[in-house]
Amino acid sequence: MKHTIFAVAALAGLLSGQALAVEPSFPRNPKVFGKIDGDANGKITLAEIKPKAEKRLLRLDADKNNEISTAEIDVYLQKRLEQRRNKMLAALDGDKNGVITIAELDKLVDAMFNSADADKDGGVSLEEARDFRIAKLPKPEAEAN
Repeated sequence: MKHTIFAVAALAGLLSGQALAVEPSFPRNPKVFGKIDGDANGKITLAEIKPKAEKRLLRLDADKNNEISTAEIDVYLQKRLEQRRNKMLAALDGDKNGVITIAELDKLVDAMFNSADADKDGGVSLEEARDFRIAKLPKPEAEAN
Protein backbone atom coordinates (compact mmCIF):
# COMPACT_ATOMS: atom_id res chain seq x y z
CA MET A 1 0.00 0.00 0.00
CA LYS A 2 2.84 2.41 0.84
CA HIS A 3 4.36 1.71 -2.58
CA THR A 4 1.06 2.63 -4.28
CA ILE A 5 0.75 5.88 -2.34
CA PHE A 6 4.36 6.74 -3.20
CA ALA A 7 3.80 6.07 -6.90
CA VAL A 8 0.57 8.00 -7.10
CA ALA A 9 2.18 10.96 -5.32
CA ALA A 10 5.25 10.79 -7.54
CA LEU A 11 3.17 10.47 -10.69
CA ALA A 12 1.00 13.40 -9.65
CA GLY A 13 4.15 15.45 -9.22
CA LEU A 14 5.45 14.44 -12.63
CA LEU A 15 2.19 15.01 -14.45
CA SER A 16 1.15 18.24 -12.83
CA GLY A 17 2.70 21.19 -14.55
CA GLN A 18 4.08 24.07 -12.65
CA ALA A 19 1.99 27.19 -13.08
CA LEU A 20 0.05 27.10 -16.30
CA ALA A 21 2.32 28.09 -19.15
CA VAL A 22 0.44 31.34 -19.71
CA GLU A 23 0.29 32.58 -16.13
CA PRO A 24 2.86 35.21 -15.15
CA SER A 25 5.71 33.80 -13.09
CA PHE A 26 9.34 34.51 -12.36
CA PRO A 27 11.75 32.09 -14.01
CA ARG A 28 13.89 29.96 -11.71
CA ASN A 29 15.95 28.47 -14.49
CA PRO A 30 19.10 30.60 -15.03
CA LYS A 31 18.92 30.27 -18.82
CA VAL A 32 15.29 31.43 -18.96
CA PHE A 33 16.03 34.18 -16.42
CA GLY A 34 18.87 35.38 -18.67
CA LYS A 35 16.58 35.56 -21.69
CA ILE A 36 14.22 37.90 -19.84
CA ASP A 37 17.01 39.94 -18.21
CA GLY A 38 17.68 41.92 -21.38
CA ASP A 39 20.45 44.11 -19.98
CA ALA A 40 22.08 41.15 -18.19
CA ASN A 41 22.34 43.03 -14.89
CA GLY A 42 21.09 40.08 -12.85
CA LYS A 43 17.67 41.61 -12.20
CA ILE A 44 14.40 41.50 -14.11
CA THR A 45 12.58 44.81 -14.37
CA LEU A 46 8.91 45.43 -15.06
CA ALA A 47 9.89 46.71 -18.50
CA GLU A 48 11.58 43.37 -19.21
CA ILE A 49 8.95 41.01 -17.83
CA LYS A 50 5.68 42.68 -18.90
CA PRO A 51 6.15 42.09 -22.65
CA LYS A 52 7.04 38.43 -22.02
CA ALA A 53 4.01 37.93 -19.76
CA GLU A 54 1.73 39.59 -22.32
CA LYS A 55 3.12 37.47 -25.14
CA ARG A 56 2.56 34.26 -23.14
CA LEU A 57 -1.02 35.19 -22.27
CA LEU A 58 -1.90 36.36 -25.77
CA ARG A 59 -1.10 32.89 -27.13
CA LEU A 60 -4.64 32.09 -26.00
CA ASP A 61 -6.14 34.98 -27.96
CA ALA A 62 -7.64 33.04 -30.87
CA ASP A 63 -9.57 35.99 -32.33
CA LYS A 64 -6.59 38.38 -31.95
CA ASN A 65 -8.57 41.12 -30.19
CA ASN A 66 -6.00 41.47 -27.36
CA GLU A 67 -8.49 40.09 -24.84
CA ILE A 68 -8.74 36.58 -23.43
CA SER A 69 -12.31 35.35 -23.11
CA THR A 70 -13.63 32.55 -20.95
CA ALA A 71 -14.16 30.50 -24.12
CA GLU A 72 -10.50 30.96 -25.13
CA ILE A 73 -9.36 29.92 -21.65
CA ASP A 74 -11.66 26.89 -21.83
CA VAL A 75 -10.13 25.81 -25.16
CA TYR A 76 -6.63 26.14 -23.69
CA LEU A 77 -7.53 24.25 -20.51
CA GLN A 78 -9.28 21.48 -22.45
CA LYS A 79 -6.16 20.99 -24.56
CA ARG A 80 -3.98 20.87 -21.42
CA LEU A 81 -6.35 18.38 -19.80
CA GLU A 82 -6.17 16.13 -22.87
CA GLN A 83 -2.36 16.35 -22.83
CA ARG A 84 -2.28 15.35 -19.14
CA ARG A 85 -4.69 12.48 -19.78
CA ASN A 86 -2.47 11.25 -22.61
CA LYS A 87 0.61 11.46 -20.35
CA MET A 88 -1.18 9.45 -17.66
CA LEU A 89 -2.21 6.80 -20.16
CA ALA A 90 1.28 6.67 -21.66
CA ALA A 91 2.81 6.22 -18.21
CA LEU A 92 0.29 3.80 -16.74
CA ASP A 93 -1.58 1.95 -19.48
CA GLY A 94 0.94 -0.80 -20.16
CA ASP A 95 -1.11 -2.71 -22.73
CA LYS A 96 -2.37 0.51 -24.41
CA ASN A 97 -6.04 -0.49 -24.27
CA GLY A 98 -7.26 2.85 -22.86
CA VAL A 99 -7.80 1.42 -19.36
CA ILE A 100 -5.48 1.65 -16.35
CA THR A 101 -5.68 -1.40 -14.11
CA ILE A 102 -4.41 -1.86 -10.56
CA ALA A 103 -1.91 -4.40 -11.95
CA GLU A 104 -0.54 -1.75 -14.34
CA LEU A 105 -0.34 0.78 -11.51
CA ASP A 106 1.42 -1.74 -9.27
CA LYS A 107 3.96 -2.49 -12.02
CA LEU A 108 4.78 1.22 -12.31
CA VAL A 109 4.89 1.60 -8.52
CA ASP A 110 7.38 -1.25 -8.26
CA ALA A 111 9.58 0.22 -11.00
CA MET A 112 9.47 3.74 -9.53
CA PHE A 113 10.12 2.52 -6.01
CA ASN A 114 13.06 0.33 -7.05
CA SER A 115 14.50 3.18 -9.08
CA ALA A 116 14.13 5.70 -6.24
CA ASP A 117 15.51 3.36 -3.55
CA ALA A 118 19.12 4.21 -4.40
CA ASP A 119 20.69 2.34 -1.47
CA LYS A 120 18.37 -0.68 -1.95
CA ASP A 121 17.41 -0.79 1.74
CA GLY A 122 13.72 -1.38 1.02
CA GLY A 123 12.68 2.19 1.79
CA VAL A 124 12.80 5.56 0.08
CA SER A 125 14.17 8.39 2.20
CA LEU A 126 13.19 12.01 1.67
CA GLU A 127 16.59 12.61 0.07
CA GLU A 128 16.12 9.67 -2.31
CA ALA A 129 12.63 10.91 -3.19
CA ARG A 130 14.02 14.36 -3.98
CA ASP A 131 16.88 12.91 -6.03
CA PHE A 132 14.42 10.71 -7.92
CA ARG A 133 12.19 13.69 -8.69
CA ILE A 134 15.14 15.80 -9.85
CA ALA A 135 16.34 13.00 -12.11
CA LYS A 136 12.88 12.91 -13.74
CA LEU A 137 12.73 16.65 -14.48
CA PRO A 138 13.06 17.68 -18.12
CA LYS A 139 16.55 18.77 -19.06
CA PRO A 140 17.15 22.40 -20.12
CA GLU A 141 17.12 22.91 -23.90
CA ALA A 142 20.90 23.24 -24.14
CA GLU A 143 21.43 19.86 -22.45
CA ALA A 144 18.60 18.15 -24.33
CA ASN A 145 20.08 18.92 -27.75
